[in-house]
This record gives sequence, C-alpha cells and structure tokens, in this order.
Amino acid sequence: MNGLTGKILMLKLYVESTDFIYNYTGKLSKAIVLSEAPSLEYAFKPVKGFYKPLRISPPIKDGKALTPTYGVQKVSGKTTYVLKPVKLSDECIVEVGATEDIVDKLYKVFKQSVGLKTRLKFENALVNYLVKEVLVIEPDIVLGSSFTVSTSSPVLLPNPFTPSQHIRRFTVNPSIFFWVPYMIAGGNLSHSRQEAYKALIELESCLTEHYSTKYRVIFINYDNNREPALEVVRAKYLLTFRDRKCEETVKKVLYAARVYGVGASRASGFGSIKLSHTK
Repeated sequence: MNGLTGKILMLKLYVESTDFIYNYTGKLSKAIVLSEAPSLEYAFKPVKGFYKPLRISPPIKDGKALTPTYGVQKVSGKTTYVLKPVKLSDECIVEVGATEDIVDKLYKVFKQSVGLKTRLKFENALVNYLVKEVLVIEPDIVLGSSFTVSTSSPVLLPNPFTPSQHIRRFTVNPSIFFWVPYMIAGGNLSHSRQEAYKALIELESCLTEHYSTKYRVIFINYDNNREPALEVVRAKYLLTFRDRKCEETVKKVLYAARVYGVGASRASGFGSIKLSHTK
C-alpha cells in the first residue's frame, strides 16, 4: 500500500439556530464550509463509483453529533418513530478531513474569519456561527496490540460488492468497517470487485473484533427520509498478526479512517471516527 496522506481541519465554533432543525446537520456543516469557501464546492460533489478523499462531520459536542434522530414509541401496541429535532445553541467542533491542498486552502479562509459572526439560512432556520479557533491535525497512529473506535457521526457502511448507499451492512467486523479507508489508503479511488476482495482478505487476516464491542443502529432524518445508520458505542479491535506487513497496513488504514472517515457519504457528514490505542 503506497498510502494517501491527508490532514484534518478542526473548526471550533459557536453555533446558534433561531428555530428547530429537522434535517441531518452534516448538511449544515457543509453549508458553513461552502459559505466560507464556495470555490471548493467541486470537492464535495458526489461521483458515482468513486471513493471521495474528503470527509466532513456534523457539529460535534462531547464526542457526539448534534443532529435530529428518531425515537421509538409504542402507541396502541404499534411501534412508531418520532423525530426529535435539535435547536442549536452550543460550542461545537466541525471537522473536515481531506487532501493537504484542500485543508490548507480551508485553513487560510477560516483563519481570516476567526472572531467574526456569520449568519446563513438553513432550511427554515437562521443559523449564526462564530469561528473561535482553527486547527490543522495530522493523526499520530501509535499501534499496539489493540485499538478502540468510537464514532462522532452516524456511519453508512455499503456492501463492498454492491457499493450502493441503499444496500448497507450493519456490523463492525474489520473488513466491512474498514474496507473503504483501505481503498483510499492504497490510492484505489474507484470501485473494483477485485480490489474489494483484496481489502477484505487482508483486513480479516490482520484484525478481529473483541468480544466487548458494543454498537447499535439509529435512525436519522436525511431530506425527509428515515435512514438507518450504524452508531458505534465502543468497537475494540485486536491485531491477530503482529508481522510487519499487517502493522504497516493497519497503520495506513487507521490514518485514512481518521482523516477520511469510514463507509459512504463521508462528504455529506457521515463516517467520522475517533481512535484510542492500547500499548
């Protein structure tokens, strides 16, 4: 694996909405970024069959996305889903993981906006945001005998052999969870069944999930559609082989996962993760 490097732009913001927000707030983060840097709109546009080396997060507070989700209620013995909107009035973080050139451009733009209050319209609400701090992060991957993944946004995991958002997997086994960052890390940005087979075999050879792993499915509202997504509460992975090849592969995959995210629709606010390591 040659490896595709990148960086993370971390924006520390204060965000306030005048009304409740019902749609997925990854779209709000995207609107904020493009209001400051409209010339980079091309980078966010989807390309069919292409793994975009770009990730944006929803507004995050205390490690969790501030976004509407559906709760489950039983009425007269029937299960119903009730959308819980959010009204923002919080200090939060928005991350953009991308290639170095895009992150460097965004850093220069947002650095000029520090301390400035900006207003934009997001659907039925007016959103005020204040840029408090701008940082650029290059993840330091220290690989021990195990590591733990937690998500800071919902995750959409496409089936590696039919990479469509409509055919998803809901598991955290290593090959399904990490196959997209594996492809990006190796510079394979378009879908190939042969490369997908290679990713699954190598990931399953090097990693296994720990019995203590816990995760669940949540439902989010995306353009008035109730969408199932994976939320990892705590996913622990063990290195099954400590040979040089596995260690090098896993390091590059974890770097790509932290920068570019996991799964599909990462440029729309899905797939952001955090990593912690065991020595």
